[in-house]
Amino acid sequence: MRNNKWNLVWAVLGAIIIVMTFVNNSTSKMFFGYELDIWVYRGIWALVSGGSLRSFLKRRKDEAN
Repeated sequence: MRNNKWNLVWAVLGAIIIVMTFVNNSTSKMFFGYELDIWVYRGIWALVSGGSLRSFLKRRKDEAN
C-alpha cells in the first residue's frame, strides 16, 4: 500500500507543476541541466503524472478484488 500512496503523490505533484507553468508564463525550463521548451517540459510532467495516476488506480482496483 505504501507504493500506491507514492503514485498518488507523484500524480498530484505533476498536476501542480503543470498548472504552475501556465501561471508563471515562462517560455523554457531547466530540466536535469538542460533547457527545454515549456511544452516539452509540460509533456514530460504529463507523462509522469498520467503514468502514476494510472498505476495508482490499477493497484487500487487490484486491492479491492
